[in-house]
Amino acid sequence: MAVFIFLAVAGCTSSAPVSPVPSPSPVPASGLSTVSPAEMALQPEDLPGNFTLVEKGERDPSRMRDWAIDHGWKRGYYVDYVKTGGNVYEDPIFEQVSSVYNAENISLIVPDTISSWKSWPAEDSNVTVEEISLPTIGDYSRAMKASNRSDNSRMYMIAFVKYDVYEQLQTDGNETDFEILRQMAVTAAEKIR
Repeated sequence: MAVFIFLAVAGCTSSAPVSPVPSPSPVPASGLSTVSPAEMALQPEDLPGNFTLVEKGERDPSRMRDWAIDHGWKRGYYVDYVKTGGNVYEDPIFEQVSSVYNAENISLIVPDTISSWKSWPAEDSNVTVEEISLPTIGDYSRAMKASNRSDNSRMYMIAFVKYDVYEQLQTDGNETDFEILRQMAVTAAEKIR
């Protein structure tokens, strides 16, 4: 199940065909962030309930998709959490990925992520994908759910932009885990200044 969660992280290396340039999202030009991606990362005290940090670090430019680099990716950071007392291999992992892009391209990032998710069933016939209604987080946001019939697993993703920052939060699990993810996304948006 842990492999399923990391397959759709936007900007990661992929052998999938390059998708056409998506139409821009309705993001206002509201400025630039003033804190580093590491400072935007969720800390255990920011999360609802008890969570244990599994891994964190700078995003490696060599592992970014060419599309992300070509569209102004500058730097990023990630954190992975599991519920305290949980097993990394059996319990849902909550992942936050933050990236700073050139402001003029930030409106393209969420639509590209959504396009990648929507093309997933063409690559794996066991996967179905649907969009989930979500109140706006940051300047613009979207949410997706992927279900895998082969192992009955589900993955949820929230992608949003605020200023020149793209955030993607993911988890596998159930509707309760999606609600926790939504709360994490709201908190993550508040940390972008």
